Amino acid sequence: MFPDLERKLLRIIHNYWSQRHRMPTMTELERTTGRYEPDIVAGLQQLEIEEYLHWPDKSTLFSLKLLHAPQFEERAVSKARRGMRSDIEYWTNY
Repeated sequence: MFPDLERKLLRIIHNYWSQRHRMPTMTELERTTGRYEPDIVAGLQQLEIEEYLHWPDKSTLFSLKLLHAPQFEERAVSKARRGMRSDIEYWTNY
């Protein structure tokens, strides 16, 4: 598993690319991770070493290419308890 910063960076980059069809800026990465530029650059370099990213032009983040993102863990969905009525049943049954 990744350290917290690398995991956050991968998720943020993946979400920006899939939702906004662009890479985030350094200001956006600083805001969303809560870290400063040197930490972010170190995290991105580590992800490049581990071959999750390709970053040919280190002067800009727009040259970042996401090679592959790991499968992110899905949050557990709570299940209704057995033997108890749900709110829907209360309001729809007369």
